[in-house]
Amino acid sequence: MPHPAGDRHAKKTAAAVLQFQTRAGLKADGVVGPKTWSKLTALTVRRGDKGHAVKAVQVQLALKADGVFGKKTQAAVVAFQKKRNVKGDGVVGPKTFNALITGSVAAKPKPVVRGYSLEFSKNWKYPTYSKLSLVRDGKVLKSWRAGSGMGSTDECASERDWLPSGAYKVQAHFTNRDGKAIKGYAIQLPNKTCRPKAGTKQQPVERTDLFIHSEMTHNGGQGKDNPNRDDADVWENANDYKSLGCIKLTPTDIKDLFKRLDQARWPKNLTLYVS
Repeated sequence: MPHPAGDRHAKKTAAAVLQFQTRAGLKADGVVGPKTWSKLTALTVRRGDKGHAVKAVQVQLALKADGVFGKKTQAAVVAFQKKRNVKGDGVVGPKTFNALITGSVAAKPKPVVRGYSLEFSKNWKYPTYSKLSLVRDGKVLKSWRAGSGMGSTDECASERDWLPSGAYKVQAHFTNRDGKAIKGYAIQLPNKTCRPKAGTKQQPVERTDLFIHSEMTHNGGQGKDNPNRDDADVWENANDYKSLGCIKLTPTDIKDLFKRLDQARWPKNLTLYVS
């Protein structure tokens, strides 16, 4: 069950995103998609600035969202930057915006993977605002909002939460899968053993039935929307980003991903990297 405080924060985040999109002349859908992402992370705001971009920063930092970049906001930004290994100058530029949105921590550059690959970047703070990217030779071709799990960030909760970090060689892909829970467009991943952190009492867990998928009928369409019921074959709202341990995209986004991989002829040894 979602935590009430998390729900309130998610609503504030969505409201801040809507205001920013309206101000930036984008489609106001409350979703941080590629266009919103590029606009937001291209900004720089600092002490003395005002507006919706400042409010978006304040929402992410759990501050009073008054849209005024004052002393308290600057101090919170500096503290956040130090935690995320970003230069602690109190200025919210592209790197800091990216860290605020994704929850990612700056790290040493990773070796460039040659050819096509998939990357799932976990948003530890807001799991349903995670990101799946199609990458070629280290360059991101396109990213989509994605979710994984039911809201917890436990990688070892079998059939429930985060897809464990690591590499997954894609096993198969379908446009008309007719499984019990996974239907339509789906990318099948291998099983993964989740190894708990040292010092915990948890035992290794074998995670099975892992996919990148959406909510649709077996032929890739949308079923009948029944009011007041969560339909497994209809994408109804942002709550559908939650999953039993898989990665989920909207029907439109997973079809876009398939179209691009079709054009690339579904590269052999296509691998998903989860971090």
